[in-house]
Amino acid sequence: MDELAAVAHVLRRTTFGPFPGRVEALAGHGVSGVMDLVLAAPALELATPVFDEDAEAAVDGPAGRWLRAMADPAAGLHEKLVWFWHAHFTSSHDKVDTWELMWRQHLLLRRHALGNFRELAQAVTVDGAMLQWLDGAGSVADAPNENHGRELMELFTLGRGNYTQADVKAAATALSGWTVEDNGTVSFDPEAGNRRPVQLLGRSVTTARDAVDVLCDRPECARFIAAKLHHFLVGQWASEQRVGELAAVFTQARLEIRPLVEAILHDESFAAAVYTRPRYPVEWVTAAFAVCGIDDAAAAFETMTGLGQSPFYPPNVAGWPPGNRWLAPGTAVARAAAAIQAPVLEEIVGASDPVAAVFARAAIYDPTPETSTAARDLAFELRREPRQAASALLALAITAPEFTLA
Repeated sequence: MDELAAVAHVLRRTTFGPFPGRVEALAGHGVSGVMDLVLAAPALELATPVFDEDAEAAVDGPAGRWLRAMADPAAGLHEKLVWFWHAHFTSSHDKVDTWELMWRQHLLLRRHALGNFRELAQAVTVDGAMLQWLDGAGSVADAPNENHGRELMELFTLGRGNYTQADVKAAATALSGWTVEDNGTVSFDPEAGNRRPVQLLGRSVTTARDAVDVLCDRPECARFIAAKLHHFLVGQWASEQRVGELAAVFTQARLEIRPLVEAILHDESFAAAVYTRPRYPVEWVTAAFAVCGIDDAAAAFETMTGLGQSPFYPPNVAGWPPGNRWLAPGTAVARAAAAIQAPVLEEIVGASDPVAAVFARAAIYDPTPETSTAARDLAFELRREPRQAASALLALAITAPEFTLA
């Protein structure tokens, strides 16, 4: 793989790009230098959105604010991990009362995205949106709602099969007593909360903080998070041995997320895992709109939703599933539609080599013979219709395997 293709691979996995011109701008730093740059890129500061239920994806709405951050070339790995944690510690505005609560949780994820997992888990467990999403708000110790405790273990910290029903009851009891007021204020009611120690995974706990500490201390937690992050960044499930190695790094770092991420990215398995998973709709739309020159958060949100992903609206507590379902042939037409009347068409028409211009905008530096031949044939067939040729070439590029895979 040449250097441009290698840099493009890094940016596909660690950002929502690469965006046009970005690979060429960074190539002089070398692959390891680019890795360092995306790891060190500061977190973007987002302005407070307008909490209007009818304008969620407008430029100044919650989704609009986030999508513009994703599309910012200055965004590094931090922004990608905000998305990862949103899909891990899920909450949906379909059930959460207000945008204010959803945005507060979003800011929480932003604060901890590359920080300490224990601190993240502690904070999100008693977050207002999470309490509403998992029915933890209003749960009382005498008759606790078990949903919050079960999902905290199964989906957020330990993984399925690493606890018993008695542990679910104990966790739910320890998590009880929290309420979310109509104005969004989160408070703890000692009268409704637990006051007697209960046994969770062999340890005595009383409060939500106690419960989260017990779960984070379990070796299963380090393995679970290491495996999930590896799959997200590398695109393949790690072997048991590799999971063990990464869990050891995570544990030794006292559950600091950055050292775990660095261990994943700097391993040779990352560099070798090219095109090993689909670009999920949020990733694909952000990159494809940039390639086409489209700057429209509302249209981006609509397109993502049509492809099956809407930020702030995960389908269920498990989030969006991985796998090749995102590459269903039926999505090709919807993807290609982005190229129709794209603002960048005139630039492509004016290029001395439209095929090369399109491939460069799409950061396709290693096209397969099939993709290259199809593009050249298309350009030849439509040589007398340059604008139509430009649109067709754009559509081909953003639907090609080299673009729909990460």
